Amino acid sequence: MAQQINLCTPILLTEKRYFSAQTMAQALLVFLVLGSGLCAAWVWSLESSSRGFNETMATQTAEINSLQAAIARSRANAAPVDAGLVQQIQDKRNALAARSRLLAALRDGVMVPGFAHSDRLRWVASSIPEPVWLTGIKMDDGRFEVVGYTLEPSALNQWVAKLSASPLMSSLRLTQVKVENTSLKAAAADKPSTGGAPTWSFSLVSAEPPPRPPASAASAAVAGVKP
Repeated sequence: MAQQINLCTPILLTEKRYFSAQTMAQALLVFLVLGSGLCAAWVWSLESSSRGFNETMATQTAEINSLQAAIARSRANAAPVDAGLVQQIQDKRNALAARSRLLAALRDGVMVPGFAHSDRLRWVASSIPEPVWLTGIKMDDGRFEVVGYTLEPSALNQWVAKLSASPLMSSLRLTQVKVENTSLKAAAADKPSTGGAPTWSFSLVSAEPPPRPPASAASAAVAGVKP
């Protein structure tokens, strides 16, 4: 029987590549297409839910206005305020507040182009005055806090005004400002002075303003109900 001898060296054979660049590129393309489709479906569902909630909230607001008008007519006619109307308007307000909280929860975490936390951080970093340096930043949707040191306290006034004028801070109001002379603080603690220019530590807190109290007409109507 004739024998066959393989004269080809194994290292010269073409190596099988299971994870070639072309295969990985195709897999990445499929992943991107599927991810884009899922993101588009999620955004569409969120927008649809937001429209539904807005329509429901508008309807409930109209009902509240109608009940307030009925209470106002009762008071104008010197008739006793109907306790049922007062209870109805309170129930409507509670339902409207619950809808508002649910809508806010749905929108929480949704990135609005140009208004993300990264955009706010970038704006703060680019606006820091020269004699000011930061040691910490805390932020969420309803609160913004920065702490640090400065060589010139007057620079904080200009910086705060610049931050407040930015659209990124339009929903926040400056609620707390704390500035302390670190040299005096060290002297009070009997610590040796390091010399050099005096420094001040500061803390700036901005937060969303508290919600407005309910309308005075409804308050007067509730006060007019006899037990």
